Amino acid sequence: MRRVLRRAALILAVVLVALGLWVRFLAGRPVLPGVPGGPLRGEPASELPADWMFANRDDYLLVESRAGTLPYSASAWFLAHDGRLHLLLPSFFGDGLQRRLAGDPHLRVAFDGKLYEQVAVRVTDDTAIGALLAPVMRRQFAIEIGAGARALGAAAPEGVEMAVFRLEDPQSP
Repeated sequence: MRRVLRRAALILAVVLVALGLWVRFLAGRPVLPGVPGGPLRGEPASELPADWMFANRDDYLLVESRAGTLPYSASAWFLAHDGRLHLLLPSFFGDGLQRRLAGDPHLRVAFDGKLYEQVAVRVTDDTAIGALLAPVMRRQFAIEIGAGARALGAAAPEGVEMAVFRLEDPQSP
């Protein structure tokens, strides 16, 4: 009898966890860190900010990609730099979003209940990446990387790469 009760309790726990994850997915937020969610909820912004520096008050950026059959929302590291948002996607948890952005660079970002349409542009210039990442590495990890982004490789664990995307305003029709 105890065995049956334990099995029933385990099945009930699994069903409740699955139901909770499904509800969270439908709520429009990432399910858990590293586990994407569904579409972001919010009101479309009537205008785009000229300068995104206000966003640096948050630790993570909520982004939604619509590449693929289902919307994919995730929390991502980011930095507002030179008035633009930049996604910082290390390979250990940003690969899913990187693949989706390669397929369709259009995405939405959420701030204060508003949704902003943006287009992700991959930053490949080492000098630009170094200028962007140097203050982040200094502030977060007390690592000096200088002006060249290649110095990041010495500080990062082997096999970890950082993809950087600048978010641009979509072109007007």
